[in-house]
Amino acid sequence: MEFSEFADLPVIDCHAHIPLRIRKEDDLKKEAETLKELIKKGYLTQMYLSAGSLGLYLKVKYPGLFYAGCPLPNPEASRRVDWDRHLSRLMEAGFDGIGEIVSKPAPRRERIPLNDPYYEGFWSTCESRGYTVLCHVADPEEFWDERLAPSWAKERGWIYCGDEYPSKEELYNEMEEILDNHPRLKIVLCHFYFMSADLEGLSSFLERHRNANVDLALGIELIYNISKRRDDWRTFFIEYGDRIFFGTDIGVSRSLRQHLDRIWLIRNFLESDEEFYTPSTADQLLTRYEEPFRGLSLPRHVLERIYSANFRRLWGTEPKSVKVDLAASICEEMGDRMTANLLKTAKTKEMP
Repeated sequence: MEFSEFADLPVIDCHAHIPLRIRKEDDLKKEAETLKELIKKGYLTQMYLSAGSLGLYLKVKYPGLFYAGCPLPNPEASRRVDWDRHLSRLMEAGFDGIGEIVSKPAPRRERIPLNDPYYEGFWSTCESRGYTVLCHVADPEEFWDERLAPSWAKERGWIYCGDEYPSKEELYNEMEEILDNHPRLKIVLCHFYFMSADLEGLSSFLERHRNANVDLALGIELIYNISKRRDDWRTFFIEYGDRIFFGTDIGVSRSLRQHLDRIWLIRNFLESDEEFYTPSTADQLLTRYEEPFRGLSLPRHVLERIYSANFRRLWGTEPKSVKVDLAASICEEMGDRMTANLLKTAKTKEMP
């Protein structure tokens, strides 16, 4: 299908990024223009950006188009955080939610598990205050087996062999403990929780944890695995359509063309009944499989939930307004003077 053939529905991307390496104002402004163009050409309505303080700038520059997720403080900088005060201040400044926060399988000596006592106040605050958390846990199972891992993962060092790394099951057990302790926590788990090869396991997980949700941000293995059991997974999507969120992981892709390919892959997968492949123009993290993918051809009411209704239920119907002075102060505290200056400039331009 072409973009113009997709369902005429609001579409909100819950999982997108701006490269945090951006350090020059001109580069940030170019990235902002690219995302604005992407929203138009990719038939998106809005985006949720996991981009730290940079997301606040885009909220001010393009009101109504962007939601922004706040980062967490570096645990190495401080082992004591007043989580309620810290998070409340960030939300007051204009952030809409938490994260993406990441629990990838780093070496044990380097990682602090998400169920560590350091984070207990964080999870309790998010649950009691109703803050929505976007959270990446684990990675594709192939990354624990050097024989099965794709070449692009090996090139990036995303291979987790040996006892120095936590197993995928260990990472899942950490999250299970968090969800057991905080059953009212609003959380969206990235990349389909890396369970696209385990339909029964994901069904069981969602039944145990009624407030847990998953997004569709690629890893392309997501579409590949689901295509293998297309009819069974189609039934799953219809049954759990209120727990699935549209996401792309844009920002891993680098160009407008690559961003559009990610949107197209997911929408074609959800809406068409076609056999199709990874576009040749897509970014290199999207594996080129020999076997075709198969679209799910979901009903319109399910698409409505996945594309926008679920997002608005958790993050709100519109992005929060930014308190520019407070946001600029927070940016300066984070060491981000560039964004602080841009926010101050934007406020000055708005004054009569």
